[in-house]
Amino acid sequence: MQFITVKVNFEKDLWNWMQAIQKGQSHGISWAQWIPNVVKKQIEENGTEEVTEIIRLFLKKKYAAEEKLFTDYAKHLETVLRQISSRMFVLLERVTEKPFYRNEFTGFVTTFPRGPYYAKSGYIWFIYGKSDEWQVMACIHELLHMQFEHYYKEKLKKQINEEQFSFLRESMTVILNEEFREITREIDKGYPMHQEFRKHLLTLWKQRQNFQEFVENAVKEVGKFHT
Repeated sequence: MQFITVKVNFEKDLWNWMQAIQKGQSHGISWAQWIPNVVKKQIEENGTEEVTEIIRLFLKKKYAAEEKLFTDYAKHLETVLRQISSRMFVLLERVTEKPFYRNEFTGFVTTFPRGPYYAKSGYIWFIYGKSDEWQVMACIHELLHMQFEHYYKEKLKKQINEEQFSFLRESMTVILNEEFREITREIDKGYPMHQEFRKHLLTLWKQRQNFQEFVENAVKEVGKFHT
């Protein structure tokens, strides 16, 4: 049986902040818009090591004031996910037509509005303050990424490049809106840059015979939407 433990981990939160700062943007979204003005100018004037310490000090003050709130939020979210996890994993296995690639997952509450994942370790970052419904869909979204990456990334390397794989992986979450209505009313909206491909993928999904066929057809089409 699969399960998700949700924790508060200062270093994992710091890592997410630094990844956002170093990457600058992802999927057409600039992360700079969510960096507080109080530290933005300091960041612009310093190198990586100095920036890490600036953010570390900023977060220490935040944790000193709000860590109990973060901890309570983590406990609540873990309870919410536990209530739907059995059905959620059954549906994910049904959709992908594969056994789930691992059983244990760890969620980390993050104070930066960016929710990455790390498939190898089963890590998911949950944005602090979001509603239960939002977090359930975010969890399903990241788990689909992980499952797809585990079973298909290596296989597809000879057919599409890294950027196209990322584009496909992010776009295909549109199918969640069809398959997970019994678990959450939240809609997986996707990023603006993926909207046209998402519409096309939804059509392919409705025409599919199985998940493998869906992926094969999506791979054939992704080059038309992202080179």
